[in-house]
This record gives sequence, C-alpha cells and structure tokens, in this order.
Amino acid sequence: MHTTLFLTLGAIHLVALASPGPDFALILRSCLQRPRALGAAIGISLAILLHATLSLTGISLLIASAPLLFVAVKLVGAIYLGKLGWGALRAASGQDAGWEASGRGEGTLLLGVRQGIATNLLNPKALIFFIGLLAAMVTPEVDMTTRLLLAFELFVLSLLWFGVLAWTLSTARAQRLLSRLQRPLNLVTGMLFMLVSVSILWESAKAWLG
Repeated sequence: MHTTLFLTLGAIHLVALASPGPDFALILRSCLQRPRALGAAIGISLAILLHATLSLTGISLLIASAPLLFVAVKLVGAIYLGKLGWGALRAASGQDAGWEASGRGEGTLLLGVRQGIATNLLNPKALIFFIGLLAAMVTPEVDMTTRLLLAFELFVLSLLWFGVLAWTLSTARAQRLLSRLQRPLNLVTGMLFMLVSVSILWESAKAWLG
C-alpha cells in the first residue's frame, strides 16, 4: 500500500545524500583512517535515524515551533560546525596537524561515531530538511509502524551510502592520492564547514532581528 511512498522517499533521500555538505566533508576528512571514516558513517546514519524518527513523530516540529529552543539549537550547531571548520583551516595552513594526526589507534572508530552524530545532529539545516520532506510526503493517515519503517529505511540508505563512501575513500589507492591532496582537502572542507556555520548564524540573525 505504501510502496510508492517508500520508493519516492528513498529516491529523494539518496539525491540529498549525494549532495556535498558537512556529512560528506566529515567523511572526506576522516578517510585517511578507515576505522574513523566508517565510524563517522555509522554516526551520521544514527543521527539521520534520530532526525527522521523525531520528525515523523512530530517532536522536531515542536522544537522548530519553539523560537528560543530552535535558536539555541541553531547556535549550538553553528558553533560546532564552525569549530570543525576552524580546525580544518588551521590544518590547511600548517598550524595544526588536523584530525588525521590526532586520535590514531584505539578509539578511532568510536571517535568517528561521535563526530558523525554531532556533525549531522547539530546541523539545524538537517532538522529543517527532514521536517519539510517528511511533513510534505507522510500524511496523517500513515500509521506509526509505517512511519518507523520509513525512518529505518532512511537509516539503512544512509549507512549504505556513507559506508561505501568511507570504505572506497579509505582504500590504499585512494589514500595515496588523498594524502598528497591533504592540505587543499583541509582547505575545501574547512571552508564548507565555515560556510554552513556562517549561513546558520546569518539566517538566525535575520530571523531574530526581522
């Protein structure tokens, strides 16, 4: 009965996953260490599962409709993404060894999971995306079991996409190429993180003042 809904939502989600953003930038910055890259893929997917579940149960809409709470979420997200961007830019300038040099060895997978969860979960643009997408496509007639299955579908698609991306970019051949491009990659990912952070702050300021 809901086959079309599952297929349509899955296709839209895959297109969104393929679009460059903070999640992709995190995988790219983590790929010199396969455990961390795979951990980031798991963390991002878990955050997407939470976003989808909260949106499908209406909790995200409540957050977005509470001005002070939503502003707080935006500020925390902007600060976190800005911090990641600043670290990447410092690495690009040679002032900092970057993530690749820190956290090697034990705990790398867990560190990647934590960074993946934080990067996606604290990105208010992801919150808005899921609220808009799921509110438009999932009607009130859809039962809770189907809603939870839709959330699980988005989780599985995210895990497959970012998992394959993390594994592919962390192969020996890819790592040899990326290690030579480490500085420009740090610069690009740093600018991407900073751009998202600044855009969140700018939009928040306009909404607050306007």
